Amino acid sequence: MNWRTYFYNGTKIHEYENHGKFSISKCYKALREPIAQVRLKRLLCNNKASPKSLFITWLDVLNKLATKTRLAQWNLISDTTCVLCNDAEEDIQHLFFNCPFLSDIWMQCLNLLGISRRPMAFLDEISIAASKCRRKSNRNQLYGMLFAEAIYNIWLQRNHQVFEGNHKLPDQTVDLILFNVACRIPDSMKKQLCR
Repeated sequence: MNWRTYFYNGTKIHEYENHGKFSISKCYKALREPIAQVRLKRLLCNNKASPKSLFITWLDVLNKLATKTRLAQWNLISDTTCVLCNDAEEDIQHLFFNCPFLSDIWMQCLNLLGISRRPMAFLDEISIAASKCRRKSNRNQLYGMLFAEAIYNIWLQRNHQVFEGNHKLPDQTVDLILFNVACRIPDSMKKQLCR
């Protein structure tokens, strides 16, 4: 048996040929593991929201925010009850957007864009936001910005309640979200944010 007949793992070398010549790119693609497409790239990279809100959104998507459930897993706390509604366990799924107090914030943001629906499960909301951010219309850009700013401001309100014992009402939080978005968009897009 000729050593040129076989290559890596019993694969024949002619499978990596292109017009009779060995193709390094075909060989490389066969050797490496399949790469998963990053669906959230546009949501996080092409979003004009503030850097701090994009960072918190990134941590949230990766499930790395220090919610009470995560802190309990590290044996730092024992009570995992949501500080805002005192009704359920505080994890990413609950905070974004199952908590009645916090879901109202996202619902008001959706209403500003003319979308009348209740907030869905967090993973579904991420998928919707990521798909909208792929399109370049002003409305879709606003959707992505509002999503990231809502995540950030919801996390801020949760932290205000935990560390200071108070938080803003949903209407006040939505006003903050709108202000943050309006500061970062051109005047032509601002009329779409009027309440």
